[in-house]
Amino acid sequence: MQTLASASDVALECRSAGDVQFRGDEALLRLLVINLLDYAIRYTPPGGKVSAVLEADAAAARIVISDTGVGIPPEAAPHVFERFYRADKARSRQDGGFGLGPAIVKWIAESHHGSVELPPNPAPGTTFTVTLPR
Repeated sequence: MQTLASASDVALECRSAGDVQFRGDEALLRLLVINLLDYAIRYTPPGGKVSAVLEADAAAARIVISDTGVGIPPEAAPHVFERFYRADKARSRQDGGFGLGPAIVKWIAESHHGSVELPPNPAPGTTFTVTLPR
């Protein structure tokens, strides 16, 4: 994903407190992270920043992906996890994808008995938080 971020002139920062053991489907979890990072990089303008943070405690692992992009309008937030939903209908599929990324992320998180949240963000940008029980 660093290559995609660099090509878009977006800084990508990844942080973790260390190794986090978790039982799950490696391919699906990788797809979850790739979808979130792709979404964040795609909607962050050149010169912006995307951060990925892995946190864990005894009960859960959390993946937090934040960006300094255009953000998601409040009226669109409840629909983001619906398949084929795109907040900006004017975007072409080449620019804005098919509207499946967040729906796939939700499905993967729920298939691991977890969840994904899109908390309200008053500042520009978007933050997705995936919580997976350990």
